[in-house]
Amino acid sequence: MTYLEKVAQVTTDASIAVMVLIGAPDDIEFLPLLPRPADAQMLADLKARWPGRGLRSIGIVGLVGVTARCALKEPLEPQQVDALAAAFLVYVAALTTPAPVPIELCMDGTMTAEEFRSLLGHDTRPEHFN
Repeated sequence: MTYLEKVAQVTTDASIAVMVLIGAPDDIEFLPLLPRPADAQMLADLKARWPGRGLRSIGIVGLVGVTARCALKEPLEPQQVDALAAAFLVYVAALTTPAPVPIELCMDGTMTAEEFRSLLGHDTRPEHFN
């Protein structure tokens, strides 16, 4: 399956989806796609935070049922996988939890790259990319 086919599949099946922008290994921004795409104000806010960060789009992550799925343009290092997993968990919790979830509960470093790979449902090592 090509990258664009994976993107189409994830965005078709997901209830929540984001475009992932990454700079440094722990510098991640999400651009909302589903359930509601980013509006003009969100895009302006991102543009204001962009300078000097070297952000680039690496793909999308979506929540399909209770499983995270992704379509990535490039392989990620384990520390990037860990940061992406933590950030996506916080994002989903913020959208789905009536009361705020303390960020420490999601960002405590207890999820390993292997656990996130399992959560994504496929291998994110370089040899598994198209």
